[in-house]
Amino acid sequence: MALTRKKYVLDKNFQYRISTRAVILPLITTLAICGMLLFFAEKTNRLISENNGNITAIIDSQDSMLDTFMAIPALQDPENPAVRKCNAAFKQNLNITNKINDNHERIRRNGTIVLAILIALTVLQTAIIFFQFIFLSHKISGPIHVMSTYLKEIRLGISPKFRPLRKKDELLEFYDEFCETMKHLLKK
Repeated sequence: MALTRKKYVLDKNFQYRISTRAVILPLITTLAICGMLLFFAEKTNRLISENNGNITAIIDSQDSMLDTFMAIPALQDPENPAVRKCNAAFKQNLNITNKINDNHERIRRNGTIVLAILIALTVLQTAIIFFQFIFLSHKISGPIHVMSTYLKEIRLGISPKFRPLRKKDELLEFYDEFCETMKHLLKK
């Protein structure tokens, strides 16, 4: 029959302390990286906003030029090749500037998504490391818990029933030496 323990947290103080220490450095590192990315994303966002302002100024300037051209009677003729060429260029520029504005919104949305993913991965990484250390420390605190129970039984005058530890527990050699020493002391 395989030996198992029902509780993974036997020594709360030790296990939580070591697990918390294990997650601190990766958590700080990841948050620092997120902070730097957020800083540069904000700078990029400001540059994009500035460019959008410039694009809006260009559009306003083109509107003004169009109004000027429309005030000249010779340029009001839709059959005039110069009017057609200007009209086509204006529409093409307008489409390009609208596409640039749309791209800016996509860039902003993608930045938000990347930040949310980084935060989610940080939380997930922290949880994984924390629970990994709970399970690892369980292999250490388990044998210590068993030995502490034996010492309490001896102090109460009860002769403990020594049993082997689980195969994957830590401190196996120390536990064997502890049990042999206790058996020797109990015989005396």
